[in-house]
Amino acid sequence: MLFNAYSDTTEGIFDVYLKSAGHIFAENGRSISRPNGRDDWLLFYVAKGSETFFLDKKEVAPEGAFIIFKPHERQEHTCFEDKTAEFFYIHFMAPENFDMLGLESSIVYNAKPSSKVRDLFEDILTELQSKQTHYEKVCVLKLFEIISLLSRRIKKEVSIHKKHFDKITFVIQSMNREYYKNYTLLDYAKMCSMSKYHFLRIFRDITGLSPLEYRNRIRLEHAKDLLEDLSLSINEIGFQLGFSSPSYFCEAFKKKTGVSPKKYREKIKEL
Repeated sequence: MLFNAYSDTTEGIFDVYLKSAGHIFAENGRSISRPNGRDDWLLFYVAKGSETFFLDKKEVAPEGAFIIFKPHERQEHTCFEDKTAEFFYIHFMAPENFDMLGLESSIVYNAKPSSKVRDLFEDILTELQSKQTHYEKVCVLKLFEIISLLSRRIKKEVSIHKKHFDKITFVIQSMNREYYKNYTLLDYAKMCSMSKYHFLRIFRDITGLSPLEYRNRIRLEHAKDLLEDLSLSINEIGFQLGFSSPSYFCEAFKKKTGVSPKKYREKIKEL
């Protein structure tokens, strides 16, 4: 489902003007594929759920995250959420040297969800739909405010997390070495000398995932390699990776890749 609105003019401020804006309610599998991008700029904001972007590597953008694309930059992203996800977007024209206040294009920025940012997106949609006097300039001013708020939130969170970054990196390195071990959330928190809930919040803020979700992602990457070894049964692979049951392994693998381990192995045999 998509609610969108368009501008009827090219009027704006400082050579910046909006072309369109939208509010998307996306189901699992909804995908955008623009190998050559578009001729305008795009600001994409995750209001609820998550969106998976295919950049230099695959990156999951959780709730509160955003990304900016310059004209003609590749845009490939898909919703893999089981429940309906919500996104806002703005297409706008701007000079090539448009000041993004320290933000870069084609990078997923993780930030805490903001009701103020959401309200500004909805205000822009209302302005584009009602088209009252000077709506074009009002929309651009609100776009500037959104970018300013997002930039401020990113810089604030980077400052807060900088002192914790080495500790979280240590835990991630441990996960990569011992992904098959079922350490608890409390075990990981003790590695950082933090309380369980403080560790969970900091880890999620920095990575966009919970510690156990992050570990599962590592396990499932190893699963692809193990499935190439036809001497191992799927049940054996699941237990070797640390999953508590074969059914849990199969469910997690299918959720990540879109196919069951059995189907994935069958595809390997066909190659």
